[in-house]
Amino acid sequence: MRAAVALRIFTLATALALIAVSVVLLLESARADAKPSVQLNVDQATPREVDETVQQAIARDYASAWQALATALANNNVAALNGNFIGFAQDKLTHRIQDQQQTGLKTRIVDRGHKVDAIFYSTDGAAIELRDTATLETEILEGNTVIHTDRAEVHFYVVMTGAEDRWKVRVLESVNVD
Repeated sequence: MRAAVALRIFTLATALALIAVSVVLLLESARADAKPSVQLNVDQATPREVDETVQQAIARDYASAWQALATALANNNVAALNGNFIGFAQDKLTHRIQDQQQTGLKTRIVDRGHKVDAIFYSTDGAAIELRDTATLETEILEGNTVIHTDRAEVHFYVVMTGAEDRWKVRVLESVNVD
């Protein structure tokens, strides 16, 4: 009788542990699939005013670019960059991912949001220059082991250009702010 009770308790404990692990994995997956918040301020943009439709598109596509970047770095998958990055930004990020592949590392980014200021919007509406203050948690992993972690407010210089049916990041450079 005692063995049967112990077996039931063990089975129940195992089931509860599996449920807890499933919930954690589901929450992690949802967090990874969520786009980061982007607060866009266009008050100082010159020489042209940024209309509401363009503001919404920039915020949406910039958030998508950061989501794609996080996916690309976490999975060492260059293809994840293709819909959101072009030119210099895509080349630089492709090299970073190739370097990670060679060294067996991965980067996990937990994106806590972006405060973005538009500082230049071209007269033809084809390009916009942005200044981004991002709050990021970064983990460097070797296999499944975290070997470095960092939480920082990082500043970026960004140029986005219109391409096909969306805005794409052409330049993404971290900058020091004194």
